[in-house]
Amino acid sequence: MSVHVFLDFDGTISRRDVGDEIVRRYGQFEPLHSDLLAGKMTVSQYYKRAVQSFAPETTLESLTAFALEQELDAGTAPLLRWLKSIDVPAYIVSDGFDVYIRPLLQTHAADVDVPVYCNKLQWNGTTITPVFPGATESCSCFCASCKRNAILTNIAFDDVVIYIGDGRSDTCAVQYADIVFAKGTLASYCTSNGIPFHQYKTLSEVLIILQARHQKNEFRTRRQAVLARKRAIECE
Repeated sequence: MSVHVFLDFDGTISRRDVGDEIVRRYGQFEPLHSDLLAGKMTVSQYYKRAVQSFAPETTLESLTAFALEQELDAGTAPLLRWLKSIDVPAYIVSDGFDVYIRPLLQTHAADVDVPVYCNKLQWNGTTITPVFPGATESCSCFCASCKRNAILTNIAFDDVVIYIGDGRSDTCAVQYADIVFAKGTLASYCTSNGIPFHQYKTLSEVLIILQARHQKNEFRTRRQAVLARKRAIECE
């Protein structure tokens, strides 16, 4: 048995949703975002339309430059460094884009190499196009980049999965997690669906709790999560 930590990015590692901020700055956020939340389109459809609405002069470089102005949770680097020091692998699982996730991590935690599972933005010579390498038809999650599959790809079903998130895109993933840290929409979801979780505001709080549990050797699997992982693996 080993322990794995999966972290959402937008609203969890970043203080604000960087993807939303980019669409607000360079494209048409509304009514597209409201239509997405109302179920009038999928996440991938939303992203395609949002990117199509970007101003013609928008480049990948301008998106990255804007993103680098965004603030990360101050506990990000200490948490990732501590996990590395105790040989617990960490992974970023995001429904955002590589154009800002990797540069922000490189800027704030360059000494920690963390695998990133996310969507991509590509320049084809004339326009920017979203690409969804983590898309799957086997999961009905509210994501274009399936976080459940990112978890299943990296663990054995009886490993301990720790998940840290904040929003709707995390609601599927926590069903497969043994220890959950949640805030915002995700905390409400966990409460409504009987999923035990630690309420948190900052990643510094998460670090303190994880250090205490590590000292007491309190990393345990959750029966319902293990069963969910077994079912999902069998169906893949």
